[in-house]
Amino acid sequence: MHRKSASTMQIMLSDAERRLLEALARNSRDTPAVLGQLVDKSRNWVSRTIRGLVRGGVIRRYTTIIDPAQVQGARVTILFMKSNPREQDVSEKLMEMEELESLDGIAGDFSLLGFFRFDSQGAFEDLLDRVDTVVATSGAGKYNLVQVLTTYMKNRFRILPNESSESYLSQKELALLRIMYCHEPTHESPLPLTQEEIGARMNPPLSQPAVSKCIEKLLIKRAIIGYSINTDFSLVDLPVKFFVRIKVSPGTASDIAQKITGMREVWDLYRTSEDYSLLAMVRTSSVMTFNQFLRRLYESQDVLDTESYISLEEWFLPIR
Repeated sequence: MHRKSASTMQIMLSDAERRLLEALARNSRDTPAVLGQLVDKSRNWVSRTIRGLVRGGVIRRYTTIIDPAQVQGARVTILFMKSNPREQDVSEKLMEMEELESLDGIAGDFSLLGFFRFDSQGAFEDLLDRVDTVVATSGAGKYNLVQVLTTYMKNRFRILPNESSESYLSQKELALLRIMYCHEPTHESPLPLTQEEIGARMNPPLSQPAVSKCIEKLLIKRAIIGYSINTDFSLVDLPVKFFVRIKVSPGTASDIAQKITGMREVWDLYRTSEDYSLLAMVRTSSVMTFNQFLRRLYESQDVLDTESYISLEEWFLPIR
């Protein structure tokens, strides 16, 4: 379990390195040659720089953006929890849960916000029992679990309704997604997994052509939306992170969501089971820029109210 390290926060990147990080966030499986063209650098410079960014902890992991609606049984729930700064054991206990994908310390009515991913109703009920146990150790004893109904955007990738006539995912495809979902690079292997390496991790192993064909089918089905990275976004001039709950007029949530996905500050967007039916994760360069985002959001008469939570601390979780 790791928090942002001081050494990472002290790193100063050149303009070219920031452009490379931004390009990797858009497509981390682009080859060094393609990335070099995007940032006007040589392939060797890209490979050397990626190795340095991995060694410095700037590139934490490579991620595959998946549409959870295409993965049978996959569900996401959001935990809002109240605790106090003295109760560090509360966040530590949450981080021990395998289902936890992200955890932020926030300001407002709640102090912790976590995203959990699980595969069945039984798994959710088990999660609920364990959350109850953690909450019981907190003096505040206040929490709210919010069900995600639809994911509209993840890591700035829009997730559109599946239009393919073939959406069923085989066990082989699901296994491949699990391998590609998160990969932590090392100094010795700083690049994303190759198709050969992915195939070698399958059980039974798959050949490179078989992996390529499987990935192509997953892209057609839009089970795979894109490829990105996990990094400290303050290094690309986006140090401010907010979670915004949005209340809209009845019957307008889908239309408002489509408009919000076009706003450059929005990285993640979900429809939830709550009265404030939309939840956005927003990254900006400053609080002033965030305020400008809110003003543009309220230009729609169907946006009735918002609740905003600034992220004070973002934990970096290990791959399970």
